[in-house]
Amino acid sequence: MVGVGAMGRGIVSVLRKIEDMEVVAIADIDSNALERSRPFLTKNALVTTNAMDVLTRKPDVLVEASSTIVEAAFIVRRAIEEKVHVVLMNGEVDQLFGRLLAKDAQANGVILTSDAGDQQGVLSRTIEDVRQMGFEIVMAGNNKGFLDRYADPKSVKQEAAKRRLSLRQCTAYTDGTKLAIEMALVGNAAELVLLRRGMMGPRVDHLEDALEAFDLERARKLGGVVDYVLGAKPGGSVFVVGYSDDQEDRFYMNYYKMGEGPYYLFMRPYHLCHFETPSAIRRIMESGKPVLVQKKRFLEVGCRAKTDLQAGTRLEGIGSHHLYGILEKAGNLPIGMAEGTVLLKSKKKDQIVNWNDVRFPKEDYRLSLWKEQTELQADT
Repeated sequence: MVGVGAMGRGIVSVLRKIEDMEVVAIADIDSNALERSRPFLTKNALVTTNAMDVLTRKPDVLVEASSTIVEAAFIVRRAIEEKVHVVLMNGEVDQLFGRLLAKDAQANGVILTSDAGDQQGVLSRTIEDVRQMGFEIVMAGNNKGFLDRYADPKSVKQEAAKRRLSLRQCTAYTDGTKLAIEMALVGNAAELVLLRRGMMGPRVDHLEDALEAFDLERARKLGGVVDYVLGAKPGGSVFVVGYSDDQEDRFYMNYYKMGEGPYYLFMRPYHLCHFETPSAIRRIMESGKPVLVQKKRFLEVGCRAKTDLQAGTRLEGIGSHHLYGILEKAGNLPIGMAEGTVLLKSKKKDQIVNWNDVRFPKEDYRLSLWKEQTELQADT
């Protein structure tokens, strides 16, 4: 286990109850976080501030649950080289470099996958179920409780403390960046696109209202889309809209209280994040299958200025004062690449920050990874 913050600690706590799984090592740069997780471990487990050390215990699976990108990519690649399967609770590195890392894993005979319990994992499993019942996928949808594009680490301080989240995490959850990351993963795995840049995100009272809130005919003509609703009950839910105009299907779906069709809403009323991580591990070890892997990068999480920014500003990245992420077609600067770059041109609030607007630090490891991934994309 690498990263034992809010999610990682929960994973360690849950895994101690699973009879045929054992946490053999945990790592985090925060010694206090390590101490908070120590009571959930066996006496012989390794507890370290050096992520690479966890691989000395020869694990079957590495769970990466930090929120880093460069560091996470480095440890994941090393794990893959050592023939260790990888589960990513880290959506940031998953979305940015997951395509490349999954190809590395395939070449080494191991599996890299998104986790099973975050929205992208739950949606991926629901899409799989709906397709196996013979329905056409029209939409994969998230349910966002609250959205403030301009939230920053100062404005979320109380909420972060209440939820045991870092300020960076809580900001990314609130400003929509995490939402965009989740839906980019789903879209790139299931080959779904967008109704519009940034998604529609209508406010509805109940998730069932999603069937009336979107232009589903257009979504179907596009081959299926990702989107979200705002403020719907039940909180924490996700949904998939399926389509069938088959008269037998429509008779039975109406009989099963799913409506007259031809569009049907399949709702998962909860996603339980770390509680579902054992399912991802078991799927790897027993079935040899990932939960979610990006097939191609149709969608990207681009950058927008959260406030007026002056040229010369050294940009903070995800969950910061400077930028929020927005889901759009691939091609623009991903928000995961922006941290630590220097802004070359002043930007007004909500303006795009793109590749030619920033200067990267010398010898930035992200650029070499990005080049590898771009070449991989060109070959497929």
